[in-house]
Amino acid sequence: MLDTPGRKLSHPRFPMSRLPQIPGSSFNKVQYPSNIDSSLADAETHKNPSLPQYPSNVNSSLADAETHKSPSLPLYPSRILAPTHAQNNYMWISIRRKFLMIVSVIVLLMPSVIFVFEIVNAAILYNQMQSGIAHLQAVEHIFRGGSNSNIANYFDTNKLRQVQVEITTAHADFASLSDRLDHDGSIGLVSSVWPAQISTVRALGHIAIDATAAAQQLVKTAIVIAPSVAPALKKNSSSKDELSPKPYITPASFQEINKALDAIAPLVHDISIQARGLSLDTLPITRKQRQAIASFLPFLPVLDAGLSQEHELRNMLGWVIGVDGQRSFLVEPMDRAELRATGGFTGQFGELILNGGHLAPMKLKNIGKYEENHTAEGSPPDKTVYPKVVGQSAPAPYSKWWPIANFGLRDANLSADFPTSARIAVDRYDHEFGKKLDGVIIFTPTLIKQILHVTGPITIPAYKETITENNLEDRLHYYQLNNQGVRKQQIIEHVEDNQQARKLFTQRVTTALMSTVMHLPIDKLPAMVGEMLHSMKTKDLQVYVTNPQLEAWIGKYGSTASLDRSTNHDGLFIVQSNLSANKASQYVTTAVQDTITLDGKRGATHHMQMTLAYQQKGDVYGLDTYRDYVRVYVPVNSHLLAGNGFDQYDRPYCGDAKSGYRLCSQNVYGDGSLVCSSTVEMGYATSYLNDPYMGQDHPLDVTGPPQNQQSDEAGRAMFGGWVVIPKNCTMKVTLSWYVPPMDQHSYRLLIQAQAGVFAPLNLTVQPAPGACLSNRGNALHFSGLMDGEDTTFTVKQQGSKCSF
Repeated sequence: MLDTPGRKLSHPRFPMSRLPQIPGSSFNKVQYPSNIDSSLADAETHKNPSLPQYPSNVNSSLADAETHKSPSLPLYPSRILAPTHAQNNYMWISIRRKFLMIVSVIVLLMPSVIFVFEIVNAAILYNQMQSGIAHLQAVEHIFRGGSNSNIANYFDTNKLRQVQVEITTAHADFASLSDRLDHDGSIGLVSSVWPAQISTVRALGHIAIDATAAAQQLVKTAIVIAPSVAPALKKNSSSKDELSPKPYITPASFQEINKALDAIAPLVHDISIQARGLSLDTLPITRKQRQAIASFLPFLPVLDAGLSQEHELRNMLGWVIGVDGQRSFLVEPMDRAELRATGGFTGQFGELILNGGHLAPMKLKNIGKYEENHTAEGSPPDKTVYPKVVGQSAPAPYSKWWPIANFGLRDANLSADFPTSARIAVDRYDHEFGKKLDGVIIFTPTLIKQILHVTGPITIPAYKETITENNLEDRLHYYQLNNQGVRKQQIIEHVEDNQQARKLFTQRVTTALMSTVMHLPIDKLPAMVGEMLHSMKTKDLQVYVTNPQLEAWIGKYGSTASLDRSTNHDGLFIVQSNLSANKASQYVTTAVQDTITLDGKRGATHHMQMTLAYQQKGDVYGLDTYRDYVRVYVPVNSHLLAGNGFDQYDRPYCGDAKSGYRLCSQNVYGDGSLVCSSTVEMGYATSYLNDPYMGQDHPLDVTGPPQNQQSDEAGRAMFGGWVVIPKNCTMKVTLSWYVPPMDQHSYRLLIQAQAGVFAPLNLTVQPAPGACLSNRGNALHFSGLMDGEDTTFTVKQQGSKCSF
């Protein structure tokens, strides 16, 4: 064996005869080295180990060894050098490469593996969510299933136990889902990419847990009280006693309900907190689902606040629904076509009776049948009530100006302070019908329009009518005021008395509307509550109750529609009352312009102009001429400076061709205060107390300042009087008065708006000289619409600049 320093020879790993022959390579020829002692190249500087050096013809075969995966091997007669240290390194490097390649493949495939895993994980989460929702949908199916789809289903013990199982299962699904959302590592990783989406989903998970937990408690309570509630429901379903409905909720049941509310109060509070961080727009849900969730969000703080007030609010609710005894509330729709102080004439009335949560059917009646004598028209008055009305006068201090005899319930809303009008109505109802009332509820057609906006149209099959928010007033007036409409009611209702028939269509509309509201889907309840609260602000819904705690709560969260009597700020409240015995208010528009100049002590001088434009664009039920008793309420120490446009009673100025007075010109008084677009026609007026023109064609009197400056409301000064406007004429009423300083720090003005009047307001306030230097003498301005909601204006001074 041949030894070479530092190297050892060994048998080749395979015979030379089996070596691959490479065409064109010098390895295909048998070559023998001449200098085997030549050393190998440094293995550390090559990727592949160097081979021993041979003559030039051998060297050429090694020139491109780097370009081959397997190095070319030299040819020997029968033996070859043993693997060198460099060759062993090469073998390890090849293994390392393979290892790195395997790792690289794993790394490249890892996202796909994770993705598949996450798909599976997401599928599990989705299935849990769908399972929980499915169980909740099953609850709806259980309650609505069967032959009786009414409130009795909610107190059927068998159904309640089925519901209990479904809600418990749904709660478990949502609990598992929420736990995964909160603690799953992959979801935590995703939250760094989509924080808003994951945060909202987690919040919804917590809300679902709390909501189903609350539902579990409520169902448990329903099972407890069902034995006493269910029989009452079944008994009342066949009862025809509308005046004394049997109670659904006993005092004992109410106590159980209170316990349940105590239990769910913390859950509702947690739901309210979780709902604050919701970002629904970031979720991949349908628009309908998003709207359904969003509709509940504004309702949560109110519910949370209500439950957190311990038993105070619940006791008030128990009082309203008659847990401790039957409650009766007078309900009166107002017709703004005949404007009155609270918003309209109350020509219909009904009783809303509640006993232990049981609402009796309510029927509206025509007040004219009881308090008016229409014998000449074939409609004699009620024999019991009418004698009680004859000879009655309005209560003091309104009796000093109230012009109509036989004062009764129909005219009880003569005060702009609704609690005062309500107390008058309660007194009149007791006097005429012999019943004690627990409160009064009045509303304008605007409220019904807002309810219809939530519920959608309602149908009156007997009349083949569909009532929408757009045609409501038109259809009501058609059936109440149009002879053809009245006759249609007589035929359909089989009633010949036209006074009784006139309001029967309205009765059907009211009944259909109440039924729709009572069966309103739960997802629409928040919108309905919102409309109710807003309507209280605009005085389209006014509520008075004899319970002092509840009345205070109404004032806090809604509005009691009270007259402001404050002594620490300026105020203005214009109140109009159509006492013309007609429905012409729908054709009269009111606009108010008030310019206020402040002095150095923040005293205010008002120059107000009220424009009343009466353009008779359609038929008017009743007499043509518009007679409006206008009262302007201001702070108690105010001083009248001047006024014009008010009728100076019993001082005739001109008339029409039938009056016997000199003819009125179109510019009636020559100063532009009353201008008519056609020949002036006056005609007859309704009978007034102490009327000097009774039974005659009335003239137009001289106009001047308000004749009545004795206020009928405590804590307010008043400028009042008649404003008379023939049809197709425009009257400008002007008033100037001074209000002494009321606040040493700033000037504030509260403008109260009357319900049923949509009056443009143009307000200008001129600050005191030198008060607002940067304004350079320019006044502050506001233009807007008075829609029944009160508005406060404060002159804010920051340095030398003033603003509202």
